[in-house]
Amino acid sequence: MGAVGGIVAVVFGIFWTVMAFSMTRDSPFPIVGVLFPLFGVVFVVMGIINVFYNAHNATGENRFSEFDITSPSEESDPLDDFVKGNSTGNATDGEISERLAKVEKLREQKLISEEEYFEQRDRILSEI
Repeated sequence: MGAVGGIVAVVFGIFWTVMAFSMTRDSPFPIVGVLFPLFGVVFVVMGIINVFYNAHNATGENRFSEFDITSPSEESDPLDDFVKGNSTGNATDGEISERLAKVEKLREQKLISEEEYFEQRDRILSEI
C-alpha cells in the first residue's frame, strides 16, 4: 500500500503545484505565490521517495514485511529465490543441506546403496 500512496502523493503534488501557481500568479503578496506552490513540490518529492523506498523494500535482499502469514520453516519466500537467483524456487539452502545430510547419514548406516545415494544426491542438487 505504501507505493500506491506514494504515487497518489506525486499525482496530488503535481495537481496542487499547477493549481497553486495558477491561483497565486496575480497575488498581491509575492511570498504567497512562492510558498503556496512549494507544498505541492514537497508532496512530489516525498511521494517519489516513498515509491523508491517501497520498491526497494519489496525487491531487496533484506526486505521487511509486516504481514508474514507463514514461518520460513513452513514455506519459503518465493521472492528470496528470485533475488538470490535460484531457478526453481522450491527449496532453500538450509533445506537442501539438511536433505543432503540425511541421505549421507542413510548411506553411512548402510540403509541405502551407493547407487541410491548418488541418485538421491543428484535429484536434491538438481533443485538448486
